[in-house]
Amino acid sequence: MGPNEEFSPAPSPQPPPGGRGSNDPALPTVTLRKGEERRLRLGHPWVYSNEVADGLKEVTAGAQVQVVDHRGGPIGVGTANPHTLIAVRLFTRGRKAVDGDLVGRRLVAARELREALGLGDTYRWVHSEGDRLPGLIVDRYDDGLVAQSLTAGVDALWPLILPALVEQASPAWVVLRADSPFRSLEGLESRVEVVHGRLPEAPVAHEAGLAYRCDALAGQKTGFFLDQRENRARWRGLAAGHACLDLFCHTGGFTLAVAAGGASESLGVDSSEPALALARESAERNGLAAICRFERADAFDYLRGSERQWPRVNLDPPAFIKSRAKVKEGIAGYQRLNALALSRVTPGGLMMTASCSHHLSDDEFVKLVARAAAEVKRPVQILGRFGAAPDHPTLPAIPESAYLKSLLLRVM
Repeated sequence: MGPNEEFSPAPSPQPPPGGRGSNDPALPTVTLRKGEERRLRLGHPWVYSNEVADGLKEVTAGAQVQVVDHRGGPIGVGTANPHTLIAVRLFTRGRKAVDGDLVGRRLVAARELREALGLGDTYRWVHSEGDRLPGLIVDRYDDGLVAQSLTAGVDALWPLILPALVEQASPAWVVLRADSPFRSLEGLESRVEVVHGRLPEAPVAHEAGLAYRCDALAGQKTGFFLDQRENRARWRGLAAGHACLDLFCHTGGFTLAVAAGGASESLGVDSSEPALALARESAERNGLAAICRFERADAFDYLRGSERQWPRVNLDPPAFIKSRAKVKEGIAGYQRLNALALSRVTPGGLMMTASCSHHLSDDEFVKLVARAAAEVKRPVQILGRFGAAPDHPTLPAIPESAYLKSLLLRVM
């Protein structure tokens, strides 16, 4: 793909008299404060509200806007929300507005990447900013799609997005999950609906020879944690002959993976009975019910109430840090959880521990694990540091978009 105005950072032209230059006159203009364009010209797609000098208050949430620097030079076009900290999410650089043709080409590029990765029929097709479609998530499950709209901008563009998805994928069904907690920050209501075709009674996610039942309407995220694909494969390869404990197992992703990898026993623990019901059904479906068992419990309570040690322990908790204001509290929670889990690992055993909190940096995650190990006097060796599967691409200009952090530990 060659460089062009749409994808390359915009230069800093001197505009003609009148300030707006040759920007699209049909779009409202948002003007930045002096010097605030530097980060954007390096590829960051977010304009923060405190970086805006003029033009934001008059904009309707979800509308497209032309962003210009303090001299009127075009930066890019994006969708705006005057009520949020992230005021504009850029889709293009320069003057190119977002239309059906652009959306279609972005979807093609994202799909071709996944096809080149050889991911089969279950994968993340669109990963928001990572695929230059900010605020949009699309996951493919066999012949169906689950899309998430996280922003007012994607809500406004949905009439362009849905036809493009249907045209390119010919899905039997499409579910729109407009129920993420992020939507409350955008001032948006939640809704979930089947927007195309008919949802089957038992949609599945296929991965590494296993068929996982998932709940496309009410399950966490889009119904299955696709970001952990490679970590599940890695953990599966370390399971043969060992008893494995999977905490926060959700619908049994890691629990079934280790059973298929030859684990002698695989216990999944989760607080959600609907998720465990799907996990049990998947174990039966894959012929793994004799190895897998599931227990409904809070993971903290389970660890405090059991003295058993396991040669393999996996932690995949939900995000403990929902905002920057909760970082200290969330770190303390992660540290307590990891300390409890480390104390339940057989000496010489392995633990895989993860965090999906994008407010938690890689280095701080390592530090809290080190503090947890010191707390319970269980030295650890880091055997590997991993992130999300490659169908969850990130941008170098947004390091926090690499939200998933996972450590493989040997516990002494």
